[in-house]
Amino acid sequence: MLQFIRTYAGSWIVKILFVVLILSFGVWGIGDVIRSGGQSSTVAKVGPMEIGRTELDQEFRRQMERLRPLFGTSLTAEQARQFGLVDQAVNVLVQRALYDLAAKDAGLSVGVDTVRQRIAEEPAFRNEAGQFDPTRFRAVLRNNGLTEDGYIAALRQEIGRGLVAGAVVAGAAAPKPLVDALYRHHEEKRVAEVVTLPNSTAGDVGTPDDAAVKAYYDANVARYTAPEFRSVTVLPLTVEAAGRDVQVSDEEIRAAYDERSSEFGQPERRTIRFVLVDDEAKAKSISDATAAGSLDDAAKAAGEEVRSLDNVTKQEVLDLGDAAFAQEKGKAGAPVKTAFGWYVMQVTDVIPGSVKPLEDVRARLAADIRREKGADRLYKIETQVDDALASGASLEEVAKGQDVALVTIPALTADGKTPDGAPITGVPAVAEVARTAFSLEGGKTSHVIETKEGAFIVVHVTGVTPATPRPLDSVRADVVAAWTADEQAKKTAAAAAALADKLKAGGEAGALAQAAGGTVALTAPFTRDATSVEGVPADLVAKLFAAAPNDVVTGAADGAQVVARLKEIVPADPAAPGADTATLATQVSRGVESDLAAQFAEALRQRYPVTIERQRIAQMFAAP
Repeated sequence: MLQFIRTYAGSWIVKILFVVLILSFGVWGIGDVIRSGGQSSTVAKVGPMEIGRTELDQEFRRQMERLRPLFGTSLTAEQARQFGLVDQAVNVLVQRALYDLAAKDAGLSVGVDTVRQRIAEEPAFRNEAGQFDPTRFRAVLRNNGLTEDGYIAALRQEIGRGLVAGAVVAGAAAPKPLVDALYRHHEEKRVAEVVTLPNSTAGDVGTPDDAAVKAYYDANVARYTAPEFRSVTVLPLTVEAAGRDVQVSDEEIRAAYDERSSEFGQPERRTIRFVLVDDEAKAKSISDATAAGSLDDAAKAAGEEVRSLDNVTKQEVLDLGDAAFAQEKGKAGAPVKTAFGWYVMQVTDVIPGSVKPLEDVRARLAADIRREKGADRLYKIETQVDDALASGASLEEVAKGQDVALVTIPALTADGKTPDGAPITGVPAVAEVARTAFSLEGGKTSHVIETKEGAFIVVHVTGVTPATPRPLDSVRADVVAAWTADEQAKKTAAAAAALADKLKAGGEAGALAQAAGGTVALTAPFTRDATSVEGVPADLVAKLFAAAPNDVVTGAADGAQVVARLKEIVPADPAAPGADTATLATQVSRGVESDLAAQFAEALRQRYPVTIERQRIAQMFAAP
């Protein structure tokens, strides 16, 4: 389930579902406060709306989950609090309440068609074939403790907020004078005459004596220090290992085949004409009237409109599927109740489906079932391992009890490699193993950690070898080479400075470059955001955009010194043919929209006073 939620973490549904998901973890860290009798649970008020402790705790956890990928599993609640996630969670809840009040006062109403379309378009509710799957829809809601009615109500609220936000920024446009000015700034180009002097032109700089070598080594000892590494033991728990002995019955394969039949061919499609009303009695009246006439006549008499779902599959019509695909073609059926209201339907066209035989997909279904069962078993194993570790069992005892082989890594660096830079193999999520190992003290064992790939690992640090400078004798050749390169660079930099003075005096670049053993080139026009232009490093690009024509700037490139003279400034004309101001205008418009949204939020705060119980919040998240 966690991996499923990650898959759709960027989707709007998680904004609604993730808060509910957190409930499954129980009240964490603040349980005593929340359960204390007689104490107000309100942590903030927005106009007439109250925000409770539970809501804040849930939003704080959600903010932690969003930040955790940057820190791995080592992010603690205390660290999250120090990063300001409590205040951020409060701000999110306040902003949400402000928009809910604005939508309510504006009389915004979200229609059933809009809700239906948003649900059908949500990737989290689609199957592998990309079609809406009501079974998956219900499973996601069920796994997150939501009813269909509750979810639809929350979705209506979310859509309402979006409508308010959209109305605020509608029509926001970037002022043309501003766009033109920014375009001239960003698209202005420059041309430079560049002299490059390789550091090798410095020639022989001599050989350092022992004292010079020692001094250079001491000044740059970090270059010659072996990184800290750790020896670790890892307990890997994978879906593949958990499911290797799983038996799959023919009945299970048949059930999976029936449930996923839409994946294995072309599903039956139907065209369904329908009338949607809120009242059961009215729906029954329309249904009864179709016995003596058409659906159109019955709808017209009731003052309702007949709509159509053309060429749809059973999975695409939400809760109507079972009834619509059991209904006889040409006749109007009995009213059908859904979360959206009462439907009276008439099937006008049926395109039969075709499905691959079971035997053609048996192996695939068996593998999928085995993996699903392996995943279920894995979570049970994870719980058993967690309990065993909590009871004081050693990692070896836990591994033996689960019949899992431990993986030993003699030396692991912080970037997940061996000390000589070779990759680590034979263990899942090496980067996660490394992050965990370097967050533990020697001799300590981590808790059970879920990886991004859906596996679990436990890491035990058996030893720590601190970062240690390599002996001078073992790196002497490297030190001498680095000393020589630095001395050549210093000597060449002095020559470049002298050459720059001659260029400033009007010297001819080609002759000066030839005399100094370098090369000269004229660059193509370049913009100020260029990271490198024909040997001109980024810092020199910045210097050239601060220079006037014929100014000379100097700098260092890889293994060389560079002297550049600005030859030409090429202005940008936003009115010229081919000038792309549209992209820039879009970016500026987004900035304007952001400013409008911020101002609107401030105006809402004036309309609906916001009170935040800072002391109560501080007590909630106080360190134990």
